[in-house]
Amino acid sequence: MKIKIINKLVLLFTILFISSAILVLPACQVIKDLNIIRITRVDDIQSSSSVQNNIENTETASSTYAGKDDSDIQESTSTTEQDTTKAFIEKSIPEYMKSILTSEIKKAVDASFKIDFQKAADTSEITADGLKINFKNKSIDDNLKINLLGSYVLVPAGSFYTYCDDLKSEDFIKFWQGDNNSLNYITNDGSNAKLILDKNVFEIMESVLGKCKIENLEIVDDFGLIRQKLAGTGNYFSIIPFEEIVKEYKILNVDGESIFDKKIDINSYPFAMQIVLSGKDSDKINLIAEGIDKDKITNRRVDRLAVVNMTGVTALVRGVASKMDRNGILYPGEKIAEILKDADVTHISNEITFVEGNPRDREDEIVFSSDPGYIDLLRFVGADVIELTGNHMNDYGPQWMVYTLEMYEKEGWQYFAGGRNLEEAYSPARFDINGNRIAFMGCNQFGPASSWATDKKAGSAPPTYDVYEEIIKQLKDQGYNVIFTFQHIEVYDYLPVKEQMKDFRRMAAAGADIVSGSQAHQPQAIEFYNNGAIFYGLGNLFFDQMYNDEVRQGIITKHIFYEGRYINTVLITTMLEDYCQPRLTDAPERLDILEDVFDASMMKKYK
Repeated sequence: MKIKIINKLVLLFTILFISSAILVLPACQVIKDLNIIRITRVDDIQSSSSVQNNIENTETASSTYAGKDDSDIQESTSTTEQDTTKAFIEKSIPEYMKSILTSEIKKAVDASFKIDFQKAADTSEITADGLKINFKNKSIDDNLKINLLGSYVLVPAGSFYTYCDDLKSEDFIKFWQGDNNSLNYITNDGSNAKLILDKNVFEIMESVLGKCKIENLEIVDDFGLIRQKLAGTGNYFSIIPFEEIVKEYKILNVDGESIFDKKIDINSYPFAMQIVLSGKDSDKINLIAEGIDKDKITNRRVDRLAVVNMTGVTALVRGVASKMDRNGILYPGEKIAEILKDADVTHISNEITFVEGNPRDREDEIVFSSDPGYIDLLRFVGADVIELTGNHMNDYGPQWMVYTLEMYEKEGWQYFAGGRNLEEAYSPARFDINGNRIAFMGCNQFGPASSWATDKKAGSAPPTYDVYEEIIKQLKDQGYNVIFTFQHIEVYDYLPVKEQMKDFRRMAAAGADIVSGSQAHQPQAIEFYNNGAIFYGLGNLFFDQMYNDEVRQGIITKHIFYEGRYINTVLITTMLEDYCQPRLTDAPERLDILEDVFDASMMKKYK
C-alpha cells in the first residue's frame, strides 16, 4: 500500500516537472529574444555613433572663400559628461575661419575632453574652465593663459595705378586715430586719403586697434563696391582680406615688407590679425596649442602661392657680348640675379640662338648669334622657361635653333612659342606650382617669315591666332592660367599702336589671363581688358641700348597666383647701365617710369 502511494507521488512530481519545463522554455526564448533585440539596438546606436564620429573626423576645413555654415559651433566633439569645456568664438571671425579653427581643435583634443563651441558677441566673461577664441587685443586679461592659434591676414590695397609702394604702419595708426594728413603720401596727388572698408573688416579692426576716428571713412557690405571705388580717381584705398586681392589692385608693402614674399614672418606683419586662444586651464590650452597646425589656420597659405617673374628683351649680342667677353659672362646679371631668382618660375625671352664659334660677322646687318658659353648667364639668373618668339631665331639657319633647343633641354628648362617644327612651336610650356596650373604660349607676329616654324623646319611660332584661340580654350578648360607673349611691332613709345592693341586684346578676349609684350625696347602701357591683364611692353633686360632714358628703363612683372587663380602683379622697375647691366631703380627713376607708363595706360589718344 505504501509502495503504491509512493509511486503515485513520484508520478505526480514527474508530471509537474515536465509541465514546468514546457512553460519555462518559451519564456527563456522570449527573454533571449528580448536580449538579442536590446543588444542589436545598442550595437546600432554604437554603430551610428561611430559613423557620426568618422564623419566628423574626416571633415576637412576648406579655405575656399565662400560662406560657411556654423554647424560646428554649439556642437559637442567628445566623450564624457563629466568634463565639458565651452569654447566661445568671437562673432567677427569669418565663418570659413571658424570652420578651420573647429576642425583643427577637434583633431587636437581628440577624446581628451569634451568641448562645446559657441558663438559669442561678448566673450569678456568665461567660466573657470572656459576657453575664448578671438582676435588678440589689449583687453585680454593678463591672468589668462594665451596661445596663438593662427592669423587672419589683411592687406592695404589701392588702385593698380598708384605710385606709392609702401605704407608705414605707424602712419596708419595715426590715420586710424584721426590724423587725416598722415597718409597723404599714398595718394597720387598728395591729398587726404579716403578709406573704404567692409563692415566685418571694420569690426575686426576696431576690436584690435580701438575706436576708429577717421573722418574720410566709408563702410560697405559688398567687396564689389570697394572694387568700384578703387578703380576710380577718388584717392580711395582699403584694407581687405588676403583672399579678396584682385589683379586691378596695387597691394602696398607695409614697413617695407611685401605680403607676397613667402619668407616674411607673418606674425610680425602689422595687418595680420592674430587669432588667440585664452583661458584659465593651462593644460587644456597647451593640449590644443600643441596639437593644431597653425600654418592651416590662416587665409594666406604659403603652400598655395606661386610667383612668376617675367622679363623683356634679352639679346646677348653686340655691346652685351663685348662686355661679357671683357668683364665675365655673369657681369650683366650681377645686380639683378637675386631679384630674378626670387620666384617659382623665372621667364627669359632670349631672342638669339647659340652658334658654335659665334661668328659675329654680320652684326652691322642686324644678323645675330650668341656664344654657347653665354648660357651661363641665363643659368645664373635662375631661368626656368625660355620664350622663343624672337625674330632673330633663324639668323644663322634653323639648325642652330635645334642646337639651342638641345642646350635648353640639357639644362632642364622648358621653352615655348618655338620649336623643331610647327607642332612643337604651338605646344605650351606647362607648370603646376602649389596647385596653381600655369601655361605659357606665344607667337612672333613681326616675322620675318624665315623665322617661323613650319611642319618641317625649326623656328618661332607664327601669328595664326585662330589656332591659339582654340589652344587657350583647351587650357582654360583644364584649369590653367594662361600667359600669352608676343614678339610684335617695335614701338619706341609708352603708348602701343592700334594694331598691337588689337592683337593683344584678341588673346585676352580668347581667355588669356596675362598678355605680355616681349618685343618693346622700352616699357609700355598696362591695361585690364576682358578678364585679363595686358602688359604691352616690358622694355630691355639684357640689351645694349643706352642712348636715352626710355630704352634704359625696364620692368620685371612679378605675377602672383593663389589657390589656382591669377590674383595680382607687382611691377619691379629697372635701369640699364654700362650697355648690358640692369639694376633696380632709385625712387625718382621709378616714379618717372610709373608716371609715364600709367599715363599711357589711360589711352587718352584713343578715347
